[in-house]
Amino acid sequence: MSEELPSEYETEVETESRYGFKMDAFIPLVLLSLSIIVLLGWQVSVSSTQRSQFENAITRQQPAVTQAQQVVASVSKLVTDLLTAAQTDDTAKAIVAKYKIQQTGPPPAP
Repeated sequence: MSEELPSEYETEVETESRYGFKMDAFIPLVLLSLSIIVLLGWQVSVSSTQRSQFENAITRQQPAVTQAQQVVASVSKLVTDLLTAAQTDDTAKAIVAKYKIQQTGPPPAP
């Protein structure tokens, strides 16, 4: 006596035997994998864009940094000359006393 299976069971058994696993879990796993791949690709794209923007900002700011370093060097030289002049000149002594200018050691290395 052979019992007839409904057609919906035959399709499921046929699908399972053809691929070796149930198709019910295959499509969600494929969709999940694709969404993770798309998300990672998007993150790489955004990171690359941010990196290029940072590099452009650094390049644009380099002239300002160079100019600031030149200004610091000239002001430092001016203050050193003022302190040297304050040893013999009363006007320079007054300026040093008024603004409380004093010489310290070199700044620590960054």
